[in-house]
Amino acid sequence: MTSISIENANTEDRVDAPALHWWISIIGGLTLLGFQGLNAEFYNWWVTNMHALPGQNVMAWIFVACLPIHIYEAVYVYRVAQHLGMPKSAMGWAVQTFVLGYPSTHLIRKRAKAMGVSK
Repeated sequence: MTSISIENANTEDRVDAPALHWWISIIGGLTLLGFQGLNAEFYNWWVTNMHALPGQNVMAWIFVACLPIHIYEAVYVYRVAQHLGMPKSAMGWAVQTFVLGYPSTHLIRKRAKAMGVSK
C-alpha cells in the first residue's frame, strides 16, 4: 500500500495502489468465480476434483451480483475523488475500484479522513 503523508495529502492528485496481495486475491477470486459460474465444464471439473459448490446458477448469480456492487463503489469513489479536489486521478480511482472494490474504497476514505473530510 502506498502511504499518504497528511501534510501534503491536499495537493497530491494521484491514485494510491493497494498492496499486491489484494490485486492477486480479488482478480484471481473473481476470475475463478466467473469460471465456476459461467463455464459448465470447469464447474463440473471443480465439483468432481476439488470440493462441492452451490449450484452453478448460484455461482453465476454471485458473480453477476459483483458487477452492480463494484459499479456503485466505482461511482462513489469517483465522486469522493472529485470532492477531494483530485480531478486528474478521479477516473483512475474509479477504474481501480471497479476492479478491486473494497481495498480501493478504503484507501480513498483513509485519504479523506486524513484531509479532514467526512465522505
